[in-house]
Amino acid sequence: MGITVLVALAILILGVAWLKDYSAQRATRVYRVSFPQGGGLSPSDEVQVNGMRKGEVKGMRLVGDHVEVDLLLAREIPLTTESRVAIRNVGIMGERLVAVELSTKGREYRSDEIVPGVYEPGLGEMMGSLGGTVDAVLLLSVQLSKVAQSLSGDGQLSNTIQNFNRTSEELRLAVSENRAVLKATIGNFAAASNTAKHLTADREGELRATLDHFSSAAAKLDNLSGRLDSLSTVLKRLSTRVDDGQGTLGKLVQDDKLYDDLSASVQSLKSLIEEIKKNPKKYFKVSVF
Repeated sequence: MGITVLVALAILILGVAWLKDYSAQRATRVYRVSFPQGGGLSPSDEVQVNGMRKGEVKGMRLVGDHVEVDLLLAREIPLTTESRVAIRNVGIMGERLVAVELSTKGREYRSDEIVPGVYEPGLGEMMGSLGGTVDAVLLLSVQLSKVAQSLSGDGQLSNTIQNFNRTSEELRLAVSENRAVLKATIGNFAAASNTAKHLTADREGELRATLDHFSSAAAKLDNLSGRLDSLSTVLKRLSTRVDDGQGTLGKLVQDDKLYDDLSASVQSLKSLIEEIKKNPKKYFKVSVF
């Protein structure tokens, strides 16, 4: 009898727990969020949605170089792609919670997707960073103090300031003394500019005509250059034909026998002319009737 009662109580307890877990599963939803670090967050820590408690941290695990956190949120909270999930520090003692800045824009995450999260440094971390900054400022202050002491120790800083003041005063005096010269120089430059302007304005037509003549001469020179190139090509072709023995002139140049015969004919003709001059009656008969 006692064993039956114990078994019945165990079944009742297990049933109530199952029903409670089933009811919780129906009323909640688990989102997996990836953070660069945990920052002291632990399971069962609070999850706030726009400042209201709407869930808790169900579990955490280290995956590679980041931390994945399972967030158990109420099912009526639709976590969208435009929502922001952050590990935030609350309280003086450095308590951590997960803060969700819910947005109705964007699409809702699926159950198999990983939500990107951000880590917000706490007060202690900020104070630690501030301590490093203070050390750097103190070091810079010490270095500046040493520089000032080294400059003022041998009088270099004061000498530099005095030299700068002296140079500034000399520059002011030079400008004051040469003010008239500078004014005259500027006036001369303005007059020269006006003269050049008048010259170009009055002779604009002549300048245009001159430029047109230059353009025409350039065109004619270009045409002449083309003709000279054509003449050079013709002469080159003629020279090649003469060298190859083509045409009368080429044959005359290349045929030595023809040259010799021509030379002999010229000599014979010359002798004949000399003979006619000496004895014209031998070749010409003149009769008068």
